[in-house]
Amino acid sequence: MEQLFNGVVIFGGMGAGKDTLAEQFKSLRKNSEVYNIGILCREMMKVSKINPMWQGRERYIGQTVADKLRELDINIMCDYILALIYEKYQSKYGWDNRGLEDEAYKKALLEQLAVARNEELSIIVGGRTLTDVHYWKTKGYLIVGVKVSEGVREKRLEARDGAAIARNSSSAHNTESETPYIVNNLCDEVILNDGTLEDLRNAAEDLLVKYSF
Repeated sequence: MEQLFNGVVIFGGMGAGKDTLAEQFKSLRKNSEVYNIGILCREMMKVSKINPMWQGRERYIGQTVADKLRELDINIMCDYILALIYEKYQSKYGWDNRGLEDEAYKKALLEQLAVARNEELSIIVGGRTLTDVHYWKTKGYLIVGVKVSEGVREKRLEARDGAAIARNSSSAHNTESETPYIVNNLCDEVILNDGTLEDLRNAAEDLLVKYSF
């Protein structure tokens, strides 16, 4: 029997087109909801708008905040996204996982995610680490990698963020260093995003059909 996945998690390096791929999924399936693992980091990057010392260093802020959050709990950013999905349907279905532990908790959560799958197609953007891969695989999510050639990546980063931010963005940072290995070795599907937006949209539709989303 074909496995039914609870949603899609998109992995890829800076400038690969993770958000753009998520936008294509959302436009193709009207019940889609997009969640970004790095949303808390992105919120902190806004300080560059009012503090000159952070101008052009937005990406550094985001990467450093990610470090600090993972020091608190390696899975806390993934847990935050999962909590957003859980909360949306908690009242409707009367879910209450308090008091559940170990296998009982895991079983209940997977059952709840299977219910949530019928309500929405969850598109989770911004997976970057090996820990993130394990987290979402055990939750029944399809792991999708998106990659791009280096020349295209650089042009897109400059167009999106400006030359200053692109120069100060480190692909060697620990929030980025595991991504190439993940995309090349651990994903269920990989999309090459060197082409046009229409090419990406077609690849997204093919994937959605293949996995019955």
